Amino acid sequence: MTSTNTEKVKAYSTQQATPESDREIDARALLSCAALMEQARNTGKSDRALYFESIRRNQRLWTIFQVSLCDPENQLPRDLKITLLNLSRYIDKVSLRIMAEHNLGLLAELIKINRNIAAGLNVKNSSAKATAPITASSGADAPVTLMTTA
Repeated sequence: MTSTNTEKVKAYSTQQATPESDREIDARALLSCAALMEQARNTGKSDRALYFESIRRNQRLWTIFQVSLCDPENQLPRDLKITLLNLSRYIDKVSLRIMAEHNLGLLAELIKINRNIAAGLNVKNSSAKATAPITASSGADAPVTLMTTA
């Protein structure tokens, strides 16, 4: 193996050994679904299996978010939970409509939602609050993810 390849393997191994935060995991899942939906959108009507699978996968992800948001141990602020649950309800409704109508414009909207939420989760906050655990007094100011608290 050449030194360049060895360096690449070492860099990859180091990256894989670095644990991801809950925020990063959520963002990566959203971006993965967005990429699959984008691929389906680009194929248009030529690959119906990919089209429907991409929407179903996104629905499954948002269902996981819904379950997590309803978990009594989820420490996100109540208002944020309600907002995210409303967004997930919207995604459910639009997903069904997209499948029924084969509406590529609405599919683009789901892609945009996933990417925007992921971008918000990936924002690096250098303040101490970003790494502080949530306590009873800090709940409203704590960093959040869709699945769990950071």
